[in-house]
Amino acid sequence: MDSGEESDDDLGVGDGERSLPEEYRAFYKREVSKSEGFDVPEIIAGYLYNLIQPRDLDDIYEECTQLAIDEYNRRFAETNAKLELVKVSKVMAHLYDKIRYYITFEARDLADGGKTKTYQAVVRDAIPGISVLSFRLKPAEDEQVGSGNHGKEWIWEGHLVNGHLLAGG
Repeated sequence: MDSGEESDDDLGVGDGERSLPEEYRAFYKREVSKSEGFDVPEIIAGYLYNLIQPRDLDDIYEECTQLAIDEYNRRFAETNAKLELVKVSKVMAHLYDKIRYYITFEARDLADGGKTKTYQAVVRDAIPGISVLSFRLKPAEDEQVGSGNHGKEWIWEGHLVNGHLLAGG
């Protein structure tokens, strides 16, 4: 598709949402839309192709999170921005032709008196390497997509177009 949106026609027969039982599809779509991929409950155990699913916390996610923090610190060095990782709280993974991690984590904002804040980042793991697509403060529950309150703000973003996940982004 010219818009960069994924189409069911591009997927194999058992891929993505079509691999879910009918009664779970609307629920899955609603949860992905509501949380922008950061808080999707496990619907079916296992690693299903082209579905965003929760992952157990592992050292690799800490490395991906540190990469996101390093990118933030680099982009905003002139403003003395400095984040320091406290802990990774939650990870979702989306396996397509690469892996996209939706990471929620806590970091100390050293430019704001060392306050611990919750952030979210989207990190892509693909050949030739790992890259940070998006980064933001985690929005409050009343600022989630679909809540009517649009106070959330991406510090930078590159993984969503009109609410749809980009296949190549």
